[in-house]
Amino acid sequence: MRLVGRVNPPLLGIVILAAVLRLVQLQRIGLRGDEAVYVGQAGVLAGDHELDRYFILISRGNSNFLLYQEILSVVFRIFGVGDVSGRVVSAVFSTLTVPVIYWIALTFYGRRSALFAALMFAISGYSISLGRLALLDSTLAFFGTLTILCAVRLVHTERPGWLYAMAAAGALTIQAKVTGGLALAVAIGYIAFARNVRNLATPRRVVLAMLTAVVACVPAIIQIVQHWDAFRDFLGSSLRRNSAVPWYYYEKLLLSYEGAIMVALWVLGVALAVRRRTRGDKLLLLWVFAMACFYSFYSLKAFNYLLPVIPAVSILAGRALGSASYSVRRPQVLRWAPAVLALAMIVASVPNITKSFDDRPYPGLREAAKWIASESPRDAGVMVMSDGSAQYIFAYYAHRDSYPFGRFNLATILPGGTIVPASAPTGGARTPRDWVTEWPNRLIANGTVSYLVYYTPWGDDPPTEGQVNRTVWQRRLQMFVERYHGQLVHVEYRHHEARTWIYRLTTRRPRPVLDAKINGPTVSLTGSGFMADSRLTVTYNGKVVARGRSDLKGAASVTLAMPSRTRPRSLLVMTDSAGRYASLVLPKPTSSYRTNGQHAQVSGLAKADRSGKVPLSFPVPQRTYPNGKLVVTGNHAERAMPRPTPRKTTTAGRVNVSGHVLKSGRTDATTVNYSTVTRLEARP
Repeated sequence: MRLVGRVNPPLLGIVILAAVLRLVQLQRIGLRGDEAVYVGQAGVLAGDHELDRYFILISRGNSNFLLYQEILSVVFRIFGVGDVSGRVVSAVFSTLTVPVIYWIALTFYGRRSALFAALMFAISGYSISLGRLALLDSTLAFFGTLTILCAVRLVHTERPGWLYAMAAAGALTIQAKVTGGLALAVAIGYIAFARNVRNLATPRRVVLAMLTAVVACVPAIIQIVQHWDAFRDFLGSSLRRNSAVPWYYYEKLLLSYEGAIMVALWVLGVALAVRRRTRGDKLLLLWVFAMACFYSFYSLKAFNYLLPVIPAVSILAGRALGSASYSVRRPQVLRWAPAVLALAMIVASVPNITKSFDDRPYPGLREAAKWIASESPRDAGVMVMSDGSAQYIFAYYAHRDSYPFGRFNLATILPGGTIVPASAPTGGARTPRDWVTEWPNRLIANGTVSYLVYYTPWGDDPPTEGQVNRTVWQRRLQMFVERYHGQLVHVEYRHHEARTWIYRLTTRRPRPVLDAKINGPTVSLTGSGFMADSRLTVTYNGKVVARGRSDLKGAASVTLAMPSRTRPRSLLVMTDSAGRYASLVLPKPTSSYRTNGQHAQVSGLAKADRSGKVPLSFPVPQRTYPNGKLVVTGNHAERAMPRPTPRKTTTAGRVNVSGHVLKSGRTDATTVNYSTVTRLEARP
């Protein structure tokens, strides 16, 4: 009976409402890229060895630690690895933030304002959306708010136990996300200006608090020691990341998630705090402005970064609503004013809450990955349009080697654990182009990638028109589909709209290449870049001279008889069944010669013997002429060789010298003669 008497029914109802809004229908949509990374890392920690190939136990971005993943791995060991479990953990942390907010507001403003503050966070469209995703931010917001609660209770009760609790909570906040250090800084700043706790900050207690923080940071310390080089490189590259967004990015973002009414309440709460400036007001203003200024000036922007600010503005908005409920003059209305205001806020938030359940921004990559897993060869690699993480959706769901295609400044983990660091962007660019111009061609050429996946991140109507041309690298992906003769093999639909397209590449080169080698009376053709397992036709001067078939890698090897008559401008063309072709001109015979006293020797490449070589020697002609030519002639080729250096002769008038056979080769119909066929005017 005593326990039941202490239960706060309105708070319990708000907590249940928050839990329902965050836990219902979490399985409707698949993991997005970053979610797949965190859930995959938790799976590795839980002992899922199939995920070891695709995920490493270190953050690639701002070098965050693995607190959320470690907590999630405990859940995985109990219930098994699953995408919904990852979101449940995030939803639980988001829900637990509600009573923490209530306690802070209760300390400063009383029960009514505290209930309004808890309700504001519970129905916040922004916090609901992030609470339904397996991201780090809900865990960060919980521990950050808990850290500030410990500071508030320390100042309010003057009990040193809250100091140690604040140190532990602050250490966990930093491990949830490195930027969580802002919450610890706000808590320390609040304590520093509270005169009544200065006597508590004895050297002994400060040392104990620091030791508590160190013990809480043991997992992060172990991670840094084990992966120091990668941690340092990732942290350095993350500092170069920036976002090309307008200055009002976060303002527009919050309006889209929360609506004008909720944002107006936040502004009203901030204005009221600036006017009254109580102890609680100063803490909350420091909390809001410290984090808002940091994220506004930090060069990298993201839709999930502002969640740690929402508890503070929720308390300020709850305080404003609580004050408004007390302003009613009529006693009979005053009793019902809180319930009416709460109901009005819930009704006003319904459109934004509904958006939190909307899956239009999610293109169905989970379903595409499952199709790849069931309908493609086990060793087929996938390349997906990505900002650096979308490829891990296929690694998690399909257990396939997957690679990104796009522009991003983020390290990439290749299957097997090889780290490709983020390169510095070229001058004037924000992101490098490695995964648009360099890596895709390489991975397709060696057969690592066999499928390309394109999707529309947002629900355009129709989605294919605006999104295909949205960015340069998206257009480049479409060009890759065309160059590598991609065949559309599957389409994923969401709400009756095509959202994801899977293409199977049928060739490994943008254009086929062809090479020829003369081997006596035959020509051996080798080529690559043709369609896999395709019929091939070889033509010379427009006439079919041979047929063949490419192998599963698109390589070709065809042998044909040397054409009876070669022409300098006639092409030997190899064409596959899709019309892709490569051509070349049959190589002309080459020759060279040298003299040794009165003896000359001819060597080179022609159709002289089975090897195609010309090994001939003969005496140097008794008379040489300025326009004389040494000619090697066979059945199918004729090559004029450079003339020997002529001896000095004096002739008069016109000289016409007919050809004289100097030497006959041992092979069929190969002769060497010396002749001149041009007119020469004699000079003294």
